[in-house]
Amino acid sequence: MIFRRLIQRGRQASVTVEFALVASLFLLPLFMGSSDLIILISSRAQLNAAIEALYYFAWTNPTSAADTTQLNEVIAAINASSNYQITQPVVTTSYVCVTPGSPPKTTSVSGPGLCNSDQIQQTLVTYSVSTTVSLPVPFPGISSPTTQTARGTIQTQ
Repeated sequence: MIFRRLIQRGRQASVTVEFALVASLFLLPLFMGSSDLIILISSRAQLNAAIEALYYFAWTNPTSAADTTQLNEVIAAINASSNYQITQPVVTTSYVCVTPGSPPKTTSVSGPGLCNSDQIQQTLVTYSVSTTVSLPVPFPGISSPTTQTARGTIQTQ
């Protein structure tokens, strides 16, 4: 009877040790990979927040939406409270003439004031920002450091 109890305890101990070994082989890479994923998601969210801040700046200051000095101040304010440093935005301004109708017809032009009298001029500003993220655990298939970029276009006028 005592011998059977000792054998039963030995089996329970070996099951516990095997579980600990198998769990460490599966759970450790899972946790390490999830930390990389969380860092990538948070840096992407920060890029999206920076684009939204640039959109808000463009909506409230349509005449200076492409002014790099003021845009650098916006990005500096974002970088002051962020984990990942955002680069200065690359700004592209384009102009489109829209002829009202169903459907409206658009024509790209090289500058402001080149639309006909029956057309409406629209000014589009495109922002592109990026950040470089170093991953704490090298993950197969994802280079470290990795560069993430966000780009968006907004109509200012």
